[in-house]
Amino acid sequence: MLRVGIIGYGRRISHMAKALAMWDIPYHVTAVADPRAADLAATKDDFLADARFYTTADELLAAEAERLDGVMIGTRCLLHTEMACKVAPTGLPLFLEKPVAITFDQVQQLADAYENYAAPTVVSFPLRLSPVLQKVKEIVDAGQIGTVENLVAWCNVPYGSGYFRGWHRNFDQDGGLFLQKATHDLDYVNYLLGQKPVWISALNAQRVYGGDMPFDLQCKDCDLRESCTESPFVRFRTGFETDVVRYPDRGGYCVFSKGIKTEDMGSCLIEYEHGPQVSYSQNFFTRYKASQRGARLYGYKGTIEFDWYRNEIKLYSHTSPTVDTIEFSGNMPHFGGDRELCYDFLMAMRERRPTRSAIDDGILSALTCLWAREAAESRQACRVVMPKALVAA
Repeated sequence: MLRVGIIGYGRRISHMAKALAMWDIPYHVTAVADPRAADLAATKDDFLADARFYTTADELLAAEAERLDGVMIGTRCLLHTEMACKVAPTGLPLFLEKPVAITFDQVQQLADAYENYAAPTVVSFPLRLSPVLQKVKEIVDAGQIGTVENLVAWCNVPYGSGYFRGWHRNFDQDGGLFLQKATHDLDYVNYLLGQKPVWISALNAQRVYGGDMPFDLQCKDCDLRESCTESPFVRFRTGFETDVVRYPDRGGYCVFSKGIKTEDMGSCLIEYEHGPQVSYSQNFFTRYKASQRGARLYGYKGTIEFDWYRNEIKLYSHTSPTVDTIEFSGNMPHFGGDRELCYDFLMAMRERRPTRSAIDDGILSALTCLWAREAAESRQACRVVMPKALVAA
């Protein structure tokens, strides 16, 4: 029976901890550290029946580290690095939510703490491990389109307003949407190319959300709740969203509030170490069938296009006038990547098996996103290097 400890029992990590059960490999959660420890214990959740509760990670690790087979971290983003660095001395397999860091100081601290780390680590990158992306990687590695010379990627999710309704609207807690969303996309780009980025330029802006409404105003308390285009009332009436008008108990803040620093669109250009060029864009005001998430990869012999929202890959030949289409079916929550993350973490704990989305991948993705943010703020192209390299120079 595998024994799992959890630091920061948030919505995402509790989902992933429960999802481990899909593989029918015996495990149970034996320790939880969370400031809400007393409240969590009081829920009498059967899933946590065997858990001992602590209010801090230090308390949990001091009491439980020698009895655990692995640790999962699901705090808010600004604490990911700090908590991971507390786990590092234990040498335990680690499951870490992304982004792994939201500042340059944090990314360097994490890299130092996990240099030559012996135990396997999993960073929560479901896109990288999804069946669609794994098939694209197989096609690329087989040389079917030749060397990838150019890649154009996009992230136009249908739920973007959510990042302006809840705690993600607090820029200091998540570092902005390059760190929050592009960390997934730039990770899979790094993975597909098998190279490291060296130069990046970027832009971002807040063009739709934000405004003059009070920062703490919630839709349910607003006089405009039956006319505002973003209210649950109007989303239900015109967008046919949900089965009834529902004002959330949490995460229901006004997206047009003043004081929101988070951007709602961004783009970057990246040059990789052996020459490929990448362009990436993301926006957070698309909805419904306008949603897209995927990329086009261009080689001399062919082009691949894929989109997770359509569960489809198209392979265009440049040597004959043909197009091959690969369609995916089946039940694939989070595009099928979550189940693979669960499998990797279970194998990491049981067999110390290497994983497919390790902490070095998370560090490189976070570093790339940090330089994208820096390039957007400075309006200058930036070298993608670790902070230590700048000090040494």
